[in-house]
Amino acid sequence: MTDLVDGTVSSIKEISLRRATVEDAAAIAAVRVESWQATYRGMIPDTYLDDMRIEDSALQWRQILQAMTAAADRICVYVAESEGQVIGFASGMMLPEPKLGMQAELTAIYLRPAWQRSGIGRRMLQKVARTLEAQGAESLLVWVISGNAIARNFYEELGAVLLIEQAFSWDGIDLMEAGYGWRDLSVLMASVNAMRISASLH
Repeated sequence: MTDLVDGTVSSIKEISLRRATVEDAAAIAAVRVESWQATYRGMIPDTYLDDMRIEDSALQWRQILQAMTAAADRICVYVAESEGQVIGFASGMMLPEPKLGMQAELTAIYLRPAWQRSGIGRRMLQKVARTLEAQGAESLLVWVISGNAIARNFYEELGAVLLIEQAFSWDGIDLMEAGYGWRDLSVLMASVNAMRISASLH
């Protein structure tokens, strides 16, 4: 699930994006857990969210980042930093076989709650999309929890089209998910650039 998305923090601080390394695993895990616990209240049981452990997520991300070295032509993970602190991350991958007509997938995009809705999510999404495009992708898929209206609006504003809604199970929890996609990545790039220009005019 990738339901996260662009709150509110001073735009004075410098934000940089870079490739993630194995050393970022714990910071990525902390962002993921904090974002889930803030975003999914009311969608996922509180008991599940409260029991999430950064250590467990860090182990998973350490394995992903270690494996990424041998799969750099298919997988990418970026972190967003402010003053040396990881405040968000995004990842994507080329799909071995097209899914719903899409060649690649945005597999995660999360920001610490205080930094959401500041434009960083759009920058991370564009960075992942450009990397996947360079690897040969022309289209991109993303999954969101159906009840996450903020995430759905985020993707729709950037030109994503609703492809499917379906039931799925996450760790034994029955949920509904919505699949969105960009059939042409140039639409996504143009939408991100247009929103950046619009924001600069206000």
